[in-house]
Amino acid sequence: MTTPPLRLLAVLAHPDDETLGLGGTLARCAAEGVETYLVTATHGQSGRFRELRPGDPGHPGPERLAAIREAELHAAARVLGLREVHLLGYVEGRLDAADPREAVARIAAHVRRIRPHVVVTFAQDGGYGHPDHVAIAQLTAAALVAAADPAHPGEAPHAAAKFYFM
Repeated sequence: MTTPPLRLLAVLAHPDDETLGLGGTLARCAAEGVETYLVTATHGQSGRFRELRPGDPGHPGPERLAAIREAELHAAARVLGLREVHLLGYVEGRLDAADPREAVARIAAHVRRIRPHVVVTFAQDGGYGHPDHVAIAQLTAAALVAAADPAHPGEAPHAAAKFYFM
């Protein structure tokens, strides 16, 4: 009888957080047979493009930048060995304004579907105070409580064995 593989879920704010914050960990886990998954809250549409700020000549604009960053995210996911990437579609820089009940329910649904043994997200201070990182830490913590609650609607409840903040 074989043991089912371990599953790790990273829940992060922006495309590139998976590489800059957890790239080595995700790649190593995937290489060692851990099924690795990623939920990213935003498309990264409000950020810089190279050194250009939104509104600068040559900046592609929010929609095009979101498409560029999503393509980069999927390319990084292939290199890191991620099994799945899910984008929630929230606006970068405004994650703290998202409807918390909706966001928690959406993240909890991924937790219940994937059934990870380990979940990782940003520390409660967002690592360095970034509002989107703080928000995703809070939303993920609440989603893990909801995912484990039999009274919460959706798939069968699931409680991750470990929850880490980075």
